[in-house]
Amino acid sequence: MAKKGILITGGSGLIGAYTVHMLQERGERPVVFSVTGNKRLLGAVGTNLKSLSVVRGDVLDLPALTSTIREHKIDRIIHLASYLGEEIQRRPYSGVRLSFLGTVHVLEVARLEGVSKVVFSSSAVVYRGSLKKESFKMIDETVPPHPLSIYAAAKVGAEFVGQTYARRFGFEFIVVRFPALYGPSLTGLKATREQAIQAMVRAALRNEAATINWPYGPAEILYGKDAAKGAVLACLKDNVREHTFNIGCGELVSGDDFLRALKTHFPRVEISLTRGKNPMAYTGDRIPMDYSRSREQLGYEPEYPLDRALGDYAETLRKIEGL
Repeated sequence: MAKKGILITGGSGLIGAYTVHMLQERGERPVVFSVTGNKRLLGAVGTNLKSLSVVRGDVLDLPALTSTIREHKIDRIIHLASYLGEEIQRRPYSGVRLSFLGTVHVLEVARLEGVSKVVFSSSAVVYRGSLKKESFKMIDETVPPHPLSIYAAAKVGAEFVGQTYARRFGFEFIVVRFPALYGPSLTGLKATREQAIQAMVRAALRNEAATINWPYGPAEILYGKDAAKGAVLACLKDNVREHTFNIGCGELVSGDDFLRALKTHFPRVEISLTRGKNPMAYTGDRIPMDYSRSREQLGYEPEYPLDRALGDYAETLRKIEGL
């Protein structure tokens, strides 16, 4: 009997591309479901495109999602499709519709088609309201979610609906919460801080001097490969005790930290950072995530500190943009 498939919604994006590649390395059969169907990043990270099924589709299209699940004999779903937080703040109706209703569609098709597990990508932003009220040294999963933004509220709502669906209809629903993310991908799909990081790496690859705006305080920022690793482990690990996991790196970094790490690979790079008057870090960004539950139950450990991540970032961006 052929191996059951694993559907990755948003599978051509930053976390999605790495997730697909890691699943292939583990002998799984990933299927990409993406509104763009773009294969450029998938190819750049080493995915075997010849053996990969890529379906161009929208999670808001329930019939298309259902037919994909049936046609490709999908047993598990890693649901990554969502707007960025900044985009949801600009376009709240469209953003909530995709992030919340799109997740409901994934849950409904899991119910109807007998999918055994759904992994949902959430965010550390769900903790921010609680962090304003109490003092924490680390953020673990016992900190109650208290969203302060539309993006966070959509994530929390999707988490609760997913947990309820899973209890009622007998499939597994796993939440993985990520801090801010970075990695090589299409610039137009990036948050502002990610665009600044990519501008640094691009300038280094081109050996060009650059002045880059960095109006952010120290924050926990996770490389896309480590985020994908957490999602893959959550998908493949059976019989976990908990169903919500922080996937982080446990430390705060600044723009200067990024620049120092980049210079280990490009020592002659001439990049300066401008600060601006209003740092944009939120209170929650200043407290690192405790990922000990993920370590103990999933076997997760981040593998990409800044220096290693930026070396990998540069090589992948070189492939994507032909630098």
